[in-house]
Amino acid sequence: MDDDYLYEKDFDENVPYISMDLGIEDVRQIYESVSLHLDNWVSCPEKKERLEEMKDFLNRLLLEYTFKIEK
Repeated sequence: MDDDYLYEKDFDENVPYISMDLGIEDVRQIYESVSLHLDNWVSCPEKKERLEEMKDFLNRLLLEYTFKIEK
């Protein structure tokens, strides 16, 4: 996985996108669901890579939240 990965790298201005506001418990639940799905992976490698990137992104959100709360 590329360390300089930006989640927006495949952003296309011509395609609608979704913006959501989530509580930290919702982010944690999505992270745990993605982790469980990866632990039981049976599909193609390309999709797994995307899911690993999503897990990393969600983990960064959780770490940033923890850092800000502990200040």
